[in-house]
Amino acid sequence: MVVNAPSMGGSSLRTDAAALLFLTSAMMTLDAYSTFQSSPWTAENFGADDEKAASCREYLMHATGFSTLYAFASAWLARSWWPLVGASVSNVYLVWLYLRALDRGRASGSKNWQKS
Repeated sequence: MVVNAPSMGGSSLRTDAAALLFLTSAMMTLDAYSTFQSSPWTAENFGADDEKAASCREYLMHATGFSTLYAFASAWLARSWWPLVGASVSNVYLVWLYLRALDRGRASGSKNWQKS
């Protein structure tokens, strides 16, 4: 038995491909961050340590750069803007999240796993 999903005004190969490009690029960005970075929670716990915070920012640039290059290559291959849109959404959110975590760590004075 095949059940069709409800439609939001029709579907076409083009819109299906756009959705897949968007989702894949957004997910690849999340994968890049999990490869290059520890969690925002960890960044928050070491945010007051200037050396560790600088290291976190460096790897944040690596993750952003890698995922952006990947999205540009995907967009070029697919001749579609959707990979750039997906990566941009994820990158903006993740950069904000990590920088907020570092700011919270600095504000609390947290430099290690123990409570400051």
